[in-house]
Amino acid sequence: MDYAINIKFDDLPINVVNEVKRRVLDSLGVALASYTAEPVKYARSAALGFKGSVPIIGSSQSTTVDWAAFIDTLMVRYLDFNDTYLSREPLHPSDMVGTALAVGSYSGSGGRDLVTALAIGYEVGVRLCDSASLRAHGWDHVNYTGIGHLLVTGKLMRVGREQFINAMAIHTTSHLSTRQSRVGELSHWKAATTANQARNAVFSVIAAAHGLTGPDKPMEGEMGFIRQLLGGEFDYSPIRDLENLAKPSAILRTYIKPYPVEYHAQSAVEAALRVRGELGLTDPEEAESVSIRTFKAAYDIIVKDPEKWDPRTKETADHSLMWAVATALVNGDLWLNHYEPGRIRDPRVLGLIKRTRVEVDPELDKLYPQATPTVVTVKLRGGREAETRVDYPKGHPMNPMSDGEVEDKFKRLTTGLLTKRQQDEVVKMVWSLEELKDVNTLIKALLI
Repeated sequence: MDYAINIKFDDLPINVVNEVKRRVLDSLGVALASYTAEPVKYARSAALGFKGSVPIIGSSQSTTVDWAAFIDTLMVRYLDFNDTYLSREPLHPSDMVGTALAVGSYSGSGGRDLVTALAIGYEVGVRLCDSASLRAHGWDHVNYTGIGHLLVTGKLMRVGREQFINAMAIHTTSHLSTRQSRVGELSHWKAATTANQARNAVFSVIAAAHGLTGPDKPMEGEMGFIRQLLGGEFDYSPIRDLENLAKPSAILRTYIKPYPVEYHAQSAVEAALRVRGELGLTDPEEAESVSIRTFKAAYDIIVKDPEKWDPRTKETADHSLMWAVATALVNGDLWLNHYEPGRIRDPRVLGLIKRTRVEVDPELDKLYPQATPTVVTVKLRGGREAETRVDYPKGHPMNPMSDGEVEDKFKRLTTGLLTKRQQDEVVKMVWSLEELKDVNTLIKALLI
């Protein structure tokens, strides 16, 4: 709590400030692109039954701050196209951008406040992932994101130390998510789990700010977060290091996605596109077989479930390694339009999946999570074959996207939603975020 309270904008290194801006721009594009998605429409419809003054991204309508945080976060997360971090536990830290916009609007925050709160949220979220695996115990990574949501919220609402402590206690003992939302045939709730954490974090901070106290020792207690969720397995050093850290930097270790699929498939998609180009493959029927060698985490998350070999929903398709590779090979691209119902079930894609084999390569697995090495081999019916290995896909810190590429992604995502003038205005505003006096100015510029 002391770390979150004490860090100021002037403590942030210039490259961290710029990276936060990049993540805000990236998240805004992803959020707007999901505006008409089914779960977003359903959530927006539900939220509008609650009167409030906090605007929803893209909409002229407003709701309460907790519902706004839920919807904005759902929009950032739904397409599975926002950023990622991989360690003992994976994370999508830019989920916190939705919370920051909603709470920033509610609290009258400016751009400097937004940047500072997000830098803190990223720092703690990433360090929690370095400390222990939730996935190994059947819990979802959004339990870590929820702590980030709470820190962002408390920082922007400027709560005191005791209120912050009580808010954390209320949140971490009362709002826990299992990993069941990410196995089998995936539903709308897969993307909404982090949004629910955001909503609960906002509720917890408001409750504590008005005097409610929370349980004692919520993290390390006998039946607290660490024992119940992690079986007591927790490396305290990444968190204890915060006591001596004046300059947040963890955001620099996180990754931006060039393709709208689960992160563990990014290397495979890039490799598939290179193989396609090398072979000059235009007719998928020419491909006799596809072989994918990958690492164990990818196999566990986006391969092993039977539903991932025959996806029927957008949520399952974007968590299917085989579907992602087949779609890239068939189309020479992988973008949002490939998630249209008819294209998810494209016979050419499904046929190629049936000719695909996936195995865990122990040598590749040794490199994870520092790298996400994947090898894609395609053999043609005429006997020719090509193979490509990608360790660091575009957007990884070892192979970063340029500012221009982040802008291009934002504009591609928002073409047809925002006018060119709006796009240019938003881009300009985000690159000078520290000069923004009121977060609402940015939100108003996003009106679809």
